[in-house]
Amino acid sequence: MTAASQSAPRNRVAAPAPASPNPDRIAFLGAADGETGAGEPIVVQALCWPTVPEAWIGLNQAWRTLRIGRGNPSPYTPVAAGTSSWIRQCAPQLAEPFQGTAAAEESSVAALLARTPVQIAVSIHGLGRSSGATSPRTLSNCLVAYDRYLRGPLRRACTMLVCRSQSAETDRLYLKDLDQCRAQMAGATWLRDMQLQAWTDPVEPLPLELAQLAAASVMRHVLADGDRDPVFDAVSTKLTNDPFPRGWVAKTGRSSSRKRG
Repeated sequence: MTAASQSAPRNRVAAPAPASPNPDRIAFLGAADGETGAGEPIVVQALCWPTVPEAWIGLNQAWRTLRIGRGNPSPYTPVAAGTSSWIRQCAPQLAEPFQGTAAAEESSVAALLARTPVQIAVSIHGLGRSSGATSPRTLSNCLVAYDRYLRGPLRRACTMLVCRSQSAETDRLYLKDLDQCRAQMAGATWLRDMQLQAWTDPVEPLPLELAQLAAASVMRHVLADGDRDPVFDAVSTKLTNDPFPRGWVAKTGRSSSRKRG
């Protein structure tokens, strides 16, 4: 089986979330593509949103504290191409404080994710009965899960959704999917105010890297027939939905489907 495809690391420095008077109302969408050993394409999307107003600010502060604590107060320096782990490929800034400690990289980044007050909705396309059922770029599964979350008390909807720009065609598909979701989810009035921003600047927000990391970890879990790692375990604790088709069985002989409240 092939590993999930990831963009090569780019020259990036840590950046705050996109300018907004309400950073707690910004959600981030990560995506990972891969294919099985049989050549079947799989797409994973991970929608991440804050559960407290200071979540994204806190993530940036925790990252800076980790860097300083490890004796690296200087500006972020990208890792040379070809020397990156899977985490550094999709989230180089989040992984950078742990550079040179590969054995602890996954557990350390997983701990940072676990401490961040976020929730995540994941959709998987191309796995089991979901294969070919919908557009591989549809946002509907993630947004339906987010809509269920918003029905809880004292929860405000995000008004901006940020994703990594991939290509002009893919960015247009995301916009088309969002329009289709508005039509299909007529009762989700918050979707009328949701704006999509495809992030083109080489300086990426840390929450966007976190979303990319979540998508990549789920992709790795799928392609490895259910093998788990610390990052996937951390992502699992944040999930608001069960993205795995009912009856999907990992090589461990256990279904990855779990009932969620």
